[in-house]
Amino acid sequence: MLRNRGTGARLFRFLIPFLFALTPVQAQRLGVIGDWGAGTQGRAQVAALLRQEHAQSPLAALLTTGDNFYPRGRVVEAYLQDLPPVPLYPAFGNHDAPNLEAQLRRFGLERPYYRVRFSGLEVFVLYTEGDLRAQRAWLEEALQGSTAPLKALLLHRPLYSSGLHGGSPTLRSLFEPLLRRHGVALVLAGHDHHYERLEVQGLLHVVTGGGGAGLYRTRPPLPWSRALAVAHHALFLEVGEKGLSGYALDPQGKALDRFFIPIRP
Repeated sequence: MLRNRGTGARLFRFLIPFLFALTPVQAQRLGVIGDWGAGTQGRAQVAALLRQEHAQSPLAALLTTGDNFYPRGRVVEAYLQDLPPVPLYPAFGNHDAPNLEAQLRRFGLERPYYRVRFSGLEVFVLYTEGDLRAQRAWLEEALQGSTAPLKALLLHRPLYSSGLHGGSPTLRSLFEPLLRRHGVALVLAGHDHHYERLEVQGLLHVVTGGGGAGLYRTRPPLPWSRALAVAHHALFLEVGEKGLSGYALDPQGKALDRFFIPIRP
C-alpha cells in the first residue's frame, strides 16, 4: 500500500476504467501510447511529451495499445507516475500476459476486455492474447447496443501493419466483417514498434507502437499504408461535434501524421 501524499487520488485514477466502463465520460482530448513500458530514453521522452501536451491543453484520459510493462508485465509504478495524472485505459499485449492478473488489479479492471465512452466516441478494448471467439460474441453485442456516433477498437496486435510482425489474418477474419457491419471508424493497435496509418476499404487502422520500447524497422509499405514513420511518438485524438481529429507527434513535438474521421450522417 502506498503511504505518501496523494495516495487516494492515485488509486482513484486507476480505478476509473472499471467504474466508468459503461458510463459516458465527458472528454474531448485523449492521448494514446503503445509498447511503452520499458526502461529506455524513448519512454522517458514520450512521457515528457505527454506531460507537456497535457499542460498546454489538458488530456481527459490516456489509452494504451498494450505491452505496458516489459519484459513480463510486472507493474512499474515509476513509469505510471511519469504520465499525466489522468485516467488510464489500457489494452494488454503479449508482454503483459505473464502478469495479467496483477495489471488488472492495478488498473481496477475485472477482465482485459471492456468498453468506455468519451463524449461522442466509444472505445471497445480487446485482449488479443485471450479467447478471441468469446470476445467476438461480447463485441458484437456491445456494438449492437452502442449509440455513439463514433466507434473505435483498441487492441494490441494489428489487423494490418507494414511492420516485422505484420497484420493478423486471424483477427481480420474474426473481426473485420463485424467492424464494418457496425460502422467502426478506427482501429488502434501496437505490437509493431513504429507509427503507421492505413486505410482499408474506408476503415482507418493506426499502428501506434512507438511509446518507448526499442524501435523496429518495417517491411515495404502495404498498398493501404498512408503514413509511416519509425520513431518514438504519442498519438492524440480530439473528439468534436463534426468528427474525430488525430495527430501523432514525436518527442520533439514534430507532427508525423494528421487525419480526420467525420461523423457519418
